[in-house]
This record gives sequence, structure tokens and C-alpha cells, in this order.
Amino acid sequence: MNRRLILRLTVVVAVTSLTLVASVTARPAQTRPGPEARIVDPKALPILEAMDAAFLQAQGLVATYRNETFRRNGQSAGVETTTLRLGRPNVYYMEMTTAGSSQGHILASNGTTRFDVMSGTPSRCSTSDVAPLNDTREIDSFNPLYWSFYDLGQWQIRSAMLGHWVTKWRLNDPGLRSVRYVGRENVSGVPVDVVEWTYTIGYSRPEDDPLYTSRLSIGIDDHFIRRIETTSTSKNEYEGRRIVETVTDIRATPRPAKEEFEFRPPAGATCTHVNPEDVYTTGKFADLPIGSKAADFTLKTSRGETIHFSEFLAQHKVVLMNYWGYG
Repeated sequence: MNRRLILRLTVVVAVTSLTLVASVTARPAQTRPGPEARIVDPKALPILEAMDAAFLQAQGLVATYRNETFRRNGQSAGVETTTLRLGRPNVYYMEMTTAGSSQGHILASNGTTRFDVMSGTPSRCSTSDVAPLNDTREIDSFNPLYWSFYDLGQWQIRSAMLGHWVTKWRLNDPGLRSVRYVGRENVSGVPVDVVEWTYTIGYSRPEDDPLYTSRLSIGIDDHFIRRIETTSTSKNEYEGRRIVETVTDIRATPRPAKEEFEFRPPAGATCTHVNPEDVYTTGKFADLPIGSKAADFTLKTSRGETIHFSEFLAQHKVVLMNYWGYG
């Protein structure tokens, strides 16, 4: 083949390549659904930030919190009511009652000792030392007032837990789809701004990764939550519940004295002192020295797959295990 023919072929190939690159470049970019496609309404942000600030600035808080769930057919699936008094730093009294149940539940803290009392026959009472402020192991109640008041929402940034409405963390939630300002309404005579969130929480359930919608009704004057209504597109009976949380009689108070939260268990209740740290510091493998050989074990993934630890060790030099949960 002579040099003139080679030159012609090179030119043709070069022109063809440029044409191909041009045609690929000219195609419009396609937007994939997912976290990168989220929509955040700028009108909603100052309302949410004012709500965060209201809880952060309050030194004491009293309220009545009601949580009612509804089945997919609209029937009520349970009502729990909590009366609460909260104070900084980490003093509180919460009394929870469940509709149709004779048992009551009290969580109380005087800043030094924590009480967990279940009424009924027999009654149950346990005490423990109060954990450091904002330690999530201190918490057994998940209502939005409690979480928001103690600024604990930032410990858990996923949407899975109702009440974790700290804005700067929720906006980084990988499941977030949209935040929008709906408008103004009235909740029990209180004017509120309504902000709507849509998000997913499954991440690993492709067969049923429902879209959740939560509507927050936030007081216009005091910026406190008055109502949260959450619905889901899930076909699952549990995940498809409608959850309605309402807050009444809420008001901020000055910082209370610890003496106001002194607590004595009901007459006849015998309290047992427990150490919540035991579950973290005791057990079969708690005292293994550094450098010990890891024992083999088998686990099921969220997709139903079986994983053997020994197989990971055979494939990788380092295996990092991260255990975490919401309660």
C-alpha cells in the first residue's frame, strides 16, 4: 500500500471519529432519578431553620404528644399519649399511656439517676446512672419534641426515624426527594406553616422501596411543631400505615432547677439498678486481646443473601465491620 492511500485512509478515519464524537456530545444529558434529582424549595428553609432554633434556644419545655397510627383500611391501629416536661441539661419526666392498656410507662431523670417504671401487675422499675448529655443510649422515647429539644436529631441523619427533623442533616439524607412549602393552615386554632418532605428509607429493598411523605405543621408565632402526618406508598401493611402525631399545650419555660425533677417510684415498686454499658462491655468476645483471631460467623443480608465471614477473610486482607442501629 502506497503512502498516498494510507494518508487518505487516515483522513477518513479521523473525520469519522470526529463525527462520532460530535454526535455523542450533541446528545442531551439524561437526568437519572435519585438523590441528585432532589428538589428543595427555598421558601421552606427559613421555616425549618426557625423551628430548629426554637428547640435549641428553649431551656425548658412542656407539652402533650399524641401518636396515632392507621391501617391501610383506615382503621386506627393504636394511640399513645405522652405528657412531658423537659429541661436542660437532661432532666425530664415523661408519662406514656396507650389506649386500651392498663399499663403506663414513666421515664424520669433528675440529672443524676434515670428511672424507667412500668405500672401494672407486677410493676417493673429500673434505675441507671444518667448517660452523658446527648448520648443516644439514654433515649427510649422517639417523639419529635424530645429528640428536637435535646438536639439529638443530628445523631441520626436518615429519614427512618420520625422526629429527626434537624434541617442541616435531613437535607443531606440520601433518601430525600423533595422539600416544599405548602402554605398556611390552622391546627387546633393555631396558625401554622406546612412543609412537606418526600423521601425513601429502604435503600436495599428494590421490590418495595416506598416513597414516604411527611407534612410538618409548624407554629407561625413560636416555631414549634404542632402536627406531623406521614403516609407511604408501600403495599406492606406495616410500612403502609398512616401516622399522625399531634402536639398540644406546648410552651417553652425558663431553665428548671434539678430539684423540680426529683422522682420517687410508686409505692410497692422495687427498683433494680442496671448498667446500660454492660451490653457493650461484656459477652463472649468482649475481652479478646488485640491481635486475636476472629471467630467465623454467618449472617443474612437485607437482601436475603448468606455471608460467611471466613469467605471475606479469604478474599480480603482487611475486613471492617460496622454495627449500628436505631434503638
